[in-house]
Amino acid sequence: MSDFSLYPALPAVRLGELKDAAQEVIVSSATLEGRIAPETAKALGDRLRFLNSYYSNLIEGHKTSVVDIEAALNKKFSQDSEKRYAQQLCAAHVETERRLMREIVSDPPENICSFDYVSRIHSSFYEMLPQEHLFTHSGGGFTGYRVMPGKMRDAEVSMDGGRTPHGPGPGGLEEKYREFELLYHQENFHGDEKLLAAAASHHRLTWLHPFRDGNGRVARLFSGLYMALAGINRGNLWSLSRGFSRNKQWYMTNLQSADSPNSEKTGFDQAFFADFCMFFLETCLDQVRFMERVLALDRIDTRIDMYMKDRQEPMGSLASLDSRAGRLLKALFFRGEIPRGEAGPIMDMGHQSRRNARRIVSRLIAEGLVHSDSHRAPLRIGFPAHVLRYYFPELFDPSVMGEEGGAFS
Repeated sequence: MSDFSLYPALPAVRLGELKDAAQEVIVSSATLEGRIAPETAKALGDRLRFLNSYYSNLIEGHKTSVVDIEAALNKKFSQDSEKRYAQQLCAAHVETERRLMREIVSDPPENICSFDYVSRIHSSFYEMLPQEHLFTHSGGGFTGYRVMPGKMRDAEVSMDGGRTPHGPGPGGLEEKYREFELLYHQENFHGDEKLLAAAASHHRLTWLHPFRDGNGRVARLFSGLYMALAGINRGNLWSLSRGFSRNKQWYMTNLQSADSPNSEKTGFDQAFFADFCMFFLETCLDQVRFMERVLALDRIDTRIDMYMKDRQEPMGSLASLDSRAGRLLKALFFRGEIPRGEAGPIMDMGHQSRRNARRIVSRLIAEGLVHSDSHRAPLRIGFPAHVLRYYFPELFDPSVMGEEGGAFS
């Protein structure tokens, strides 16, 4: 299929409808981000990377939990080999996304679609895994076929057990990938077309299937980075992978349908291509709206109060917490950052209680409920795993958090 054209970059049908949908996502996403204090959004966005990892892992058939992901990031792994493998996959995803997203802001790539960059996503992910896991995965186990992190595949690939080749053969893959990186260079698109290009390039990259294994994970990481480069969901306040996972069968069906050739068998069927792009955009909008509802900023006071009520008694390994701390947590959530000297007054503690105020702040920092860069730096909100089910119960429900009584309960 090396003569199979990737052109046009965007669907030739339903383009007006698609651009309208893209504009709605862009506006809704920016509105969501604008409702939250920047420092709070930054802390929450980093925590939501756990969900990107959790759901991307789930799409690939590996289930873990937020508690287990946090444990893995702290180098604490299950003794069960399958659970440990799932932990390692998720931790690698989180760390890769963190690193590359920071670079998108500070040192953006010249061409995010270049093979140099996309292969870096692939190698960054796999190089965080143990050597024994650097083999392709099939039928619930490892094969003897090495992944070769960052290297372009050198064999045919099939999605139906070998009956039908998928994507270009190894002989034409390099040339076809070159077509992709020129066609979807971010500077080729403007306005709402940037998000539409993110949708289109997601399909094209999965069709190219440039690596021996890990192509789905790389494509989802790539799409998040592509959107962030365009200024969309840079704060990571909603999860594309969550949307795909919750509609996994429809995601796979739309991807496979978009592989269909046109009547001349020289390129992709434009109607199916447009269908996939619309599915991508509808998934984005659904997740933005879900987060608007889940965050329920008008009710965060009540949810923090519920947490503080339970913290009047010991919680697992955590001792009880002074009830006045709740006032500071609320203020930090809404303001994002507060000078240390204001903590006491916010907790309604007078000058004589300055030492007690410092003690409470120290406890909050030790538990990760509050962050600060130094003993004099301003205070910021934190979201340790054990508060997530209180602050955002719909987002971090028991199935996502894992069984109660885990390492971080």
